[in-house]
Amino acid sequence: MTNLKIKWNRLSIRWKWMLSASATIFLAFTCFSIILIVAMSQWMIQEERNTLTEVLTDLKDFYENRNPVITNNDIEEGRDLAEQIYERGQIIHFYNEDGFEIYQIQRNDSALSVPFKPVSETEIERDRLDGNAVLIGRTPVITNSFRGYIEIIHPLSAYTAQLNYMIFLSVILLLAALFFSSYVAFILSGNFIRPITTLGETMKKTQKEGFQHQLPEPEYQDEIGGLIDIFNDMMTELEKNFVKQKQFTEDASHEMRTPLQIMEGHLNLINRWGKKDPEVLEESLQISMQEIARMKKLVNDLLMLSRADRDVKASEVTPADCAAVIEKTITKMQSLHQQRKINSNIENGTALIEQDHLEQVLIILIENALKYSDDQVTVSGKTNTSHYEVTVEDFGEGIPKDNLPYIFDRFYRIEKSRSRELGGNGLGLSIAKRLLDLYRAEIDISSEPGHTVIKIILPSV
Repeated sequence: MTNLKIKWNRLSIRWKWMLSASATIFLAFTCFSIILIVAMSQWMIQEERNTLTEVLTDLKDFYENRNPVITNNDIEEGRDLAEQIYERGQIIHFYNEDGFEIYQIQRNDSALSVPFKPVSETEIERDRLDGNAVLIGRTPVITNSFRGYIEIIHPLSAYTAQLNYMIFLSVILLLAALFFSSYVAFILSGNFIRPITTLGETMKKTQKEGFQHQLPEPEYQDEIGGLIDIFNDMMTELEKNFVKQKQFTEDASHEMRTPLQIMEGHLNLINRWGKKDPEVLEESLQISMQEIARMKKLVNDLLMLSRADRDVKASEVTPADCAAVIEKTITKMQSLHQQRKINSNIENGTALIEQDHLEQVLIILIENALKYSDDQVTVSGKTNTSHYEVTVEDFGEGIPKDNLPYIFDRFYRIEKSRSRELGGNGLGLSIAKRLLDLYRAEIDISSEPGHTVIKIILPSV
């Protein structure tokens, strides 16, 4: 059994499909044939019984409706009647009360016979004589002055021949159905699994050559068509993610290389001159510490971004008190930038977002607003029916329209040199966007020279 299971598991889907379909049709046809043969057999044997019963009844009625005394002439007339009404192959015996055979009728040389058996009423039984199936019918003949018995041996040769023919025909039809169903199942299974085969071949190509291979659009939107659509969507998404990952790696490598090169240069400077020149040592150490701080911030931002690349279930979220979080964040940022003015206009309300994530998003947005503008910054919070809206405004130089579509891309910076001077690495808005995506929140940026507005729409509880 184990070996059979192993062999079955090694078969292709096409062969499994063909064998399963053939076996199902075979079993269904076999059951149907058996039921039909049994039903026809019962019907035919009942017809044979009815025929035998009619002959017994006709002979019995003939004798019992004669004169009270049955004469030899009556017996001869009964014999003539029996010869006229009996079926081909039947053997008719007429016995007196003592079991003496008065006459026998048969039209062949069959030697079928059974012992005499008196009966009180009409009886029909099934038996086998010399290997042949027969029905044996017996009935009493009773008048005022006579008592006898009629016995008929009714061969079932016609019944047996018809039954054997039905069985033979069923076997032939069963084999034909098995062959035909196997052939059709093999052809159809090939058509059905062709998309799956193509899918497997495309996956192999993808494994060797990359994510650019896709399957043709399915003709029918069945389960396989849906699988093809899912595969194509997955390949598209993988290709996009692969490109993003490649760009991410290149950008991260570039961002890390610059501070490392700066640090290497100053360490070499210290090694050559700094040991004897305190000014060179102080300057190089200060620049190296700044680059280390920048690398530390870059690593922290990357970790934050990687932690944001997950899904959040609504049932696991503790709703945040937006007004409290905004006020807390403004207080923190104001303490770090005491020379700047952060205005606020906040309404009470809650939103479906974790408090820490909302605070992180606000820190990023307010820090950017303070970094890229010299004027005041305004933070507003407003409650609506289905959401809570947070707005951060600054009055700096603004963002060029050509740059707006890319503002949330990782490591994207409008002016790289200026961003580096201000300590930016192009990850802040990417982190904010990803955190908001976790909660199906929306973020929108509109900008013109002298005025930038960032609007966040948080789903309400």
